[in-house]
Amino acid sequence: MSKILIIDKDVEICKTLNNLFIKEGYDVCVANTGKEGILKVKEENPDIIILEPKLSDMDGISLIKEHLPTVENKSIIILTEYGNVDMAVQSMKLGVFDYIIKPPEEKKLLLSIKNALETKLLRQKVKDLSDQFYVACKAYFFIGNDPSIKRILEMAKKVASTDVTILIEGESGVGKEQIARLIHAHSLRKDKPFIAIDCGTFPDSLIESEFFGYEKGAFTGADKRKPGQFEIAEGGTIFLNEISNLPLSAQQKLLRVLQEREIQHLGGTKTIKIDVRILSDSNVSLEKRVLNKEFREDLYHRLNEFKIIVPPLRERGDDIFLLSNYFLEEANKGFYKQVRGFSDDVKELFLLYHWPGNVRELKSTVKRAVLLADDIVMIEHLPPAIQLLKNTIKPIETIQNQEETEAEEEVPYKSKFKKNRLLLESERKVILGLLKKYDNNRTKTAKELGITRRALYYKLKKLDL
Repeated sequence: MSKILIIDKDVEICKTLNNLFIKEGYDVCVANTGKEGILKVKEENPDIIILEPKLSDMDGISLIKEHLPTVENKSIIILTEYGNVDMAVQSMKLGVFDYIIKPPEEKKLLLSIKNALETKLLRQKVKDLSDQFYVACKAYFFIGNDPSIKRILEMAKKVASTDVTILIEGESGVGKEQIARLIHAHSLRKDKPFIAIDCGTFPDSLIESEFFGYEKGAFTGADKRKPGQFEIAEGGTIFLNEISNLPLSAQQKLLRVLQEREIQHLGGTKTIKIDVRILSDSNVSLEKRVLNKEFREDLYHRLNEFKIIVPPLRERGDDIFLLSNYFLEEANKGFYKQVRGFSDDVKELFLLYHWPGNVRELKSTVKRAVLLADDIVMIEHLPPAIQLLKNTIKPIETIQNQEETEAEEEVPYKSKFKKNRLLLESERKVILGLLKKYDNNRTKTAKELGITRRALYYKLKKLDL
């Protein structure tokens, strides 16, 4: 049963409202002064507070500012005989749910309470889903030793405590949403909702109503008032997934929300102040979209107070093996199997493959392979797209024998060892220098040398690096 606290100096209206709310099935408690109201809030933990701002011992607005901010998930409805525009605006800025003039129409007041309870319930559901995410924890995206990933995690934790807007760019499957969730989890908003909105999901006609909500009768089928995602996320974080998919018409509306920090329901006239942090991501360069006139430049700068660029899996070097082993163990538990690992050929293919789907694709690939394998994951357990690369690999022994044969043909016997030693020392210095330059990123080092990653791995093994 939902509980309503009435704080009003007018004893008669308290009795009237008490009888009305009890008749509607609500649990009711009453306070006639501000001090009594503060005590009741602590003792009764009400779902809804009906507040008269002109109390005998204190101002209702001051009561909200000083004593009610700590009330978890509160919904406050101002009920007053003073129709003051400034007070109404100030109340809404403080997060008051509704502002109603006395004497209230019963239907209007009860509808406002119903809407407030529905919004409260939606926020709690969202918070529960956010909590479930952290329990399930998809932090596996960040398993690895690659310096770029470590830097990203450090940056994410540093900016988490601020309210700057953050744009996260990177290919599909690299873990952009997980970084956004990580930022939220380390922020002061962590106990409030995290709402992820896929900007490419909704048709143009529904974006405004989905983002900002609508009033009853706003359009055909709108049989009741519905809060938008920005309203539900109050106090928390909005994550705009694939912001590059947002139509230009919707971009203009979003820009206004970012500038004014207020929304308006579709079909409504009242503005609602919002307090949310905006994070967004894109799998394409928004800067290029701006240059092509496909994305508003002013909105781009609003969203991009801080940028994080997530590298693709193919640029993360040895991380692919750490991730593969993690997914192997995870799949073993899920399928009740004991697959021991990957064949050398499979490891080589993992290095050669481009991984367009990145970490997400690697996870599904390993899961599929474990399902098919008995003891060791072999090439035949991999998807066809990866198997196609098997003709490009040779056993390490074959490559080594081939290189030694070529060296013997090119170098006279008496000077062969001396010349080989000098070449190896020079090669070692060059490779070590490039590894240092690129923070031990082997993909970038191989690219600079003009060789494949597999060839670089062979050279590192040969040079004992």
